[in-house]
Amino acid sequence: MSSTGQNNWYFLIDCNQFFVSCEQLFNPKLLGKPTVVLSSNDGCVVSRSKEAKEIGIPMGAPLYQLEQLMKRYKVHALSSNFELYGDMSFRVMQVLSTFSPDMEEYSIDEAFLKITALNPLPIAIQIKAAVERLTGIPVSIGIGITKTLAKVAGDIAKKKSSGCFFLHDNVDEILAKLSPVDIWGIGNRIAADLKSYHIHTALDVKKADDTWIQKKFSVVLLRTVWELRGRECIKHIEVDTPRKSITSSKSFGRPVTELTDLEEAVSTYMAKASSKLRKEGSLAKVICVFISTSRFQEDSYYNYRIITLPQSSDYTPDLISYAKSALKQIFKEGYSYKKAGVTLFELSPKNCVQLDLFSPPPSTNTKHSEAMQVLDKIKSRLGKDAICFASEGIDKSWKGKQQHTSSRFTTRWDELLTIKI
Repeated sequence: MSSTGQNNWYFLIDCNQFFVSCEQLFNPKLLGKPTVVLSSNDGCVVSRSKEAKEIGIPMGAPLYQLEQLMKRYKVHALSSNFELYGDMSFRVMQVLSTFSPDMEEYSIDEAFLKITALNPLPIAIQIKAAVERLTGIPVSIGIGITKTLAKVAGDIAKKKSSGCFFLHDNVDEILAKLSPVDIWGIGNRIAADLKSYHIHTALDVKKADDTWIQKKFSVVLLRTVWELRGRECIKHIEVDTPRKSITSSKSFGRPVTELTDLEEAVSTYMAKASSKLRKEGSLAKVICVFISTSRFQEDSYYNYRIITLPQSSDYTPDLISYAKSALKQIFKEGYSYKKAGVTLFELSPKNCVQLDLFSPPPSTNTKHSEAMQVLDKIKSRLGKDAICFASEGIDKSWKGKQQHTSSRFTTRWDELLTIKI
């Protein structure tokens, strides 16, 4: 593959150790120190600094298993601060969008840009410098003729001092050194199956017979094969596939025994779920509420209740009311509950609802719709905790552990970074 002709190249921009980088940006004392960010309940490691990786802290490891290692190397452990990370992600994406109108956000810390260029490497260096100058977040950039090859280049870029890599020459030589599991879209199970057929490298995958791949595996893997050959198959998704369900659930920070605390938790989770529902322009017909104790205790208890609504809805007060009614049917006194949650089922587009001959017509209460729009705008502008329903509670002592959360420097006036002189 040569770069002598002008081509459309995919740039994969990947923020390095994104959660940790966000924390280091506002707390420079963490630079050069082993640092980890924990999951929302301070349970597992979800992001690691380079120094934390070097001392052997694995991704996803439970915190309680790392106590000795953390003490020995004085590792800094921080709770997840998703409000900060989300805002910094938005800023990074804003910078990237100035380089190409053809941008696709792949995750909170990754995005693809499609750029036409004779030599794309200088552009990548320019993008990297702009993101780091304007946001403070370090990034790596991989460039390839397809998204799959750009992902391969991105992994290589992380190991380069420049942080950028253009995969155009010696593609087969590079693929011959990679395992199939190193390729985007090939998981451990598929890689193991491929190995049983003596396909041991990414180059072997690229050279596999098309008909055999589709017959033994799937058309999805066949597209990956074509992408490795330089044929673009994974294009932009024009229309998002609607979800079949929406779930909001978390483990509690302490055992919960009172119905009032459970009602607050279920109300909070339903408010979050219904907000996602409106964001997707959908309505829900069925709700499920579930509660459970720890599965490790002898008298463990788990139960759920499903309620079919008289009509599909996205109106939070009604959904909370039904959820609390379901909760009361399954709550039992004398148990210490560890987790609760809600799930919305039978989702349908708001402008295309399947009617039932015996059900009342969908609500046309414009006041309800307008109230929810105002609520969502306030939360979007001032933060998700700026306004809430009374049934969600104030103190929320049942919430998950987040004992080491940094300030929300970019979204809260009362948490702005202060400099001591």
